[in-house]
Amino acid sequence: MTKTIRQRLLAAAALSLALAGAPALADPLEAIDPVLAMGAGDAALETLLQQRCEGLERIDVATPRFPLAAERETHFVCDGLDMASGARLDRAVFTLGDGALVQLNATGGADALTQPGEAQNFRDYTVWPDAGVLIDSASDTVWVLNPDGLHTNLFMWRHPALDGAALPAAQALSFTMPAEIRLGETLEVLAPEIGAACAFTRTFDDEPGLPTGNTTQTQIDCFGYDVAGFDRKIEFVFADGRLALAWILTGVGDEARLRDMLTAQYGEPAAAVPPGLEFFPGDQIALRTDKPEILVASDAVVSAFLGR
Repeated sequence: MTKTIRQRLLAAAALSLALAGAPALADPLEAIDPVLAMGAGDAALETLLQQRCEGLERIDVATPRFPLAAERETHFVCDGLDMASGARLDRAVFTLGDGALVQLNATGGADALTQPGEAQNFRDYTVWPDAGVLIDSASDTVWVLNPDGLHTNLFMWRHPALDGAALPAAQALSFTMPAEIRLGETLEVLAPEIGAACAFTRTFDDEPGLPTGNTTQTQIDCFGYDVAGFDRKIEFVFADGRLALAWILTGVGDEARLRDMLTAQYGEPAAAVPPGLEFFPGDQIALRTDKPEILVASDAVVSAFLGR
């Protein structure tokens, strides 16, 4: 039941489908160096960047909050990156989660990472989903993301170091339910609130696919909403004009942190029934463990999930 519902929701989300493309045949980071690829280890990457960068700073974060870092978060800030292709990036930040490269965010010469093949367009981004590359030519910024970063929509996060700013100071993280997730509230009331709270939104009508017998279904995708210390994507799903559920997209490194936050807020979760969903007391919020997301759902939807 869970998989079927989620698949039907994703089927209407063109960007989500685009950003979940098949793995690239060649890693776009090869343009920087033929031996560089996603998953590179920190020691090897640091050695390579010492050869490629005019200036290099390593930042080890004591308390990880980056969604793809569970226990260790490291950033290499490279000024003046000379690429194997002969092109140059003014500033590039390589982010590692648990010792492996998971993201590149760079500015100044971003078009040097233009990919072969057909591109897609999303707002100001030119996207090569199979390569995990997004370029915003207006801001001369590029993101190279692994599949986990694409799912988490990390292109909505511009690394502070690109603009000479520091990462946020370490602090205790907590979960607060977004004020706009009010189950049962009408689309008419929530749509303007969601629009005001998000960096940008995308709204579309979907074929009804929830187990509630609804005859209409509308989804609002909200990008750039701060949840648990990081900007997230939230998918608001309305059945017959009322909010039936919301998915908060998280990262593979978030799970343990979020479980602790949600437990502090709601109490210990029940065993995962159905598999992949840990419901917390009250049965309206669940941590999804087969894919990094948080589910908030109405009683009718939850009853279907739990087979009641």
